[in-house]
Amino acid sequence: MGAMMGGTVGVIIGFIFGTVNIFRYGAGSQGIMRTLGQYMGASGATFGFFMSIGSVIRSDADPRMHEMYMRAQRRPIVMMANPAWRKA
Repeated sequence: MGAMMGGTVGVIIGFIFGTVNIFRYGAGSQGIMRTLGQYMGASGATFGFFMSIGSVIRSDADPRMHEMYMRAQRRPIVMMANPAWRKA
């Protein structure tokens, strides 16, 4: 999942960065589409790689820790007061 999200973000950033560089310096001998594709591919692969490593590190946890976290995040249980505690 991290690789897919990172790759998508990387391709978009590569498109923006590549377009700006092509406008500034020209496409060169390879043409516009090939140059833009190289920027998009390199950026997507790099960012996807690092995001996949991050998602593996983050999801590699003890299941008991996840259970304790979920217990801490649940809604509180509201109980009705005992009638004997009420003052008459």
